[in-house]
Amino acid sequence: MKALKTYFSKRKSAINLILEKCPKSYIPETFHSLRVEIKKMNALFDLLNYCSKKFKRKKNYSPFKLIFKQAGRIRELQIEQSLLTEQPNSHLLQAYYSHLKKLETKELKRFFAIVNKSFIRKLKKRYNKIIPLVTKASGKRVNQYIDKKRRAITKLMCKTKFKKMQMHTFRKRLKTYLYNEKILICESQNQTLQNKNILSDLLGEWHDYEVVIDHLKKGIKSNKTIPSETKQLQVTKAILTSKRELLFNKINATLPYQTLL
Repeated sequence: MKALKTYFSKRKSAINLILEKCPKSYIPETFHSLRVEIKKMNALFDLLNYCSKKFKRKKNYSPFKLIFKQAGRIRELQIEQSLLTEQPNSHLLQAYYSHLKKLETKELKRFFAIVNKSFIRKLKKRYNKIIPLVTKASGKRVNQYIDKKRRAITKLMCKTKFKKMQMHTFRKRLKTYLYNEKILICESQNQTLQNKNILSDLLGEWHDYEVVIDHLKKGIKSNKTIPSETKQLQVTKAILTSKRELLFNKINATLPYQTLL
């Protein structure tokens, strides 16, 4: 299918462009962009897995998963630092910031140890094996996949209220659906996509709070924070927890009025 082949080529080019960058040129946005591109590729793999029995999703996604997870560890630390600087009295957490920076440096070294020339060559060989299956995917099967996913998402959205673990699952499924729907959608329907993405963005913001709060809990319990900063970390955690709950309630209030049809 031409649309899938074009989409796959764009994702492949975008990922290659990022991985071939000089390590010194990487900024927080670079890791964010890389993870978004891999999410799009993984969503496409979900579609291809439905369309072709010959497509081995787990095997094909394996190298992407490796760098996605490592980039995620770096991204979480970057998000935490960014969120903390926005909170009151963030200047009282200098030692904790220093600790986060050391962790980030450690994870950066691991990332670039993985993403070497040999890894990039192997990834390109993997692309060559995937292209024929992308080309052979039929429009009929693709539309069946989109319809199936739409019904599943709509069914989930009919719940009166999500629990936190259900929110995680829903967030991933919604993102996969939206990425794949965008492959086929025409420009005149972009407004519809934007409306759907509002919910996806809210879920992403909520997830960021979840990750940072969990990391703060571990930091407070460990012996890696100095006593003079522990109280401020607890105050900051309480503020973020309050913001997370407000966002959680906002998402649940929004769900009944959203539609994917």
